[in-house]
Amino acid sequence: MSLKDTCAIVGVGMTKLARKNPERSSVGFALEGCKSAIEDAGLTKDDVDGLLVVHPAQQGERHGWSGRMADLLGISSTFTATVDCGGATPIVLVQMAAMAINAGMCHTVVCCYGWQNNPIDVPLSLPPGFQFTLTYGEIAATPFLAQVARRHMHDFGTTSRQLGAVAVACRKHANMNPNAQMYGRPMTLEDHQNSRWISEPLRLLDCPPWTDGGGAVVVTSAERAKDLKHRPSYVSGWGQAHGAPLLRPWRRPEVSDWAVWSKAGEIAFRMAGVTQKDIDVCQLYDAYTIVLLLQLESGGFCKVGESGPFVEDGRIELGGELPCNTAGGLLSEGHTFGFGHIVEAVRQLRGDCGERQVKDADMAFVTGFGGVVNEYPPTFSLSTLIIRR
Repeated sequence: MSLKDTCAIVGVGMTKLARKNPERSSVGFALEGCKSAIEDAGLTKDDVDGLLVVHPAQQGERHGWSGRMADLLGISSTFTATVDCGGATPIVLVQMAAMAINAGMCHTVVCCYGWQNNPIDVPLSLPPGFQFTLTYGEIAATPFLAQVARRHMHDFGTTSRQLGAVAVACRKHANMNPNAQMYGRPMTLEDHQNSRWISEPLRLLDCPPWTDGGGAVVVTSAERAKDLKHRPSYVSGWGQAHGAPLLRPWRRPEVSDWAVWSKAGEIAFRMAGVTQKDIDVCQLYDAYTIVLLLQLESGGFCKVGESGPFVEDGRIELGGELPCNTAGGLLSEGHTFGFGHIVEAVRQLRGDCGERQVKDADMAFVTGFGGVVNEYPPTFSLSTLIIRR
């Protein structure tokens, strides 16, 4: 049985995004995002019977997080879960919601996240193997992705200016989005090239900002969606891929071969019955500029190794061949764990994006990427979503 177009996203919401907002906790941001999405759908909390939550890792171990959130929202839920696939989680939540609705466990699900970067009550937890990686400065995603970027440069001739083209495109779009964290802060390619090294070859402007905020989307059946406030955004295809393709030279010596992750896109396109040529707008996970390049390759929009030239000359900007991250992405809208990508995709399909609107946008491709890099072997999750008007 195909689940294509059996469910739709009918409500979206985002809080204000900021570098620091101590007035809200992770719970507070999530609740605000839920309220906004439910109201956007033209529903009330009494219309919702399912809740899926991104696990707020920086809050430490909190059993029953989703149940507590449902109680605070006043939802009488028949389906809840707290999920952690890193940055792949928001899309995974939408997939789970669609499956639960089709299984008859619930009829309307809110998927949400909330993130406060400065928790004062719970210390950060350390990943397994941290004591071995700390000695070499492998303490976070940045130095690891710097190694990936360096290998991509070595294998394919990718340049820092090509990474910069990604950053410039996202900042250009963010300056059309008043809720973007980097709104009103234009950037040129030379600004990118002059920014300081964080972990060479990644510069400051290759990296996303810290962001406090929250967001949510409402998923319901396609039949129910027809009678709601907005034109539905149908969930046409999705996929996942998990594993540790790197640092296994006995299995795959080409470190820049992202074949494991390409499965997530292949599954989604097959389920939706469309090809890359049918996609009007992409919202690609861009925790770093190099990650967006990898998403273009694993999504099949260009061949492995060709993403650097692909992003040149405004090709991924509004008006280009494949507009990407039209709200600014993680790099400039704010690090929303990818929730912003789903929200922006829905708004594009509704035609609600004003000056950053992609003309006649009928189909969007969205990705999420997460993992743990401080343990051996590094493990990753990639999730994909195809939604249509």
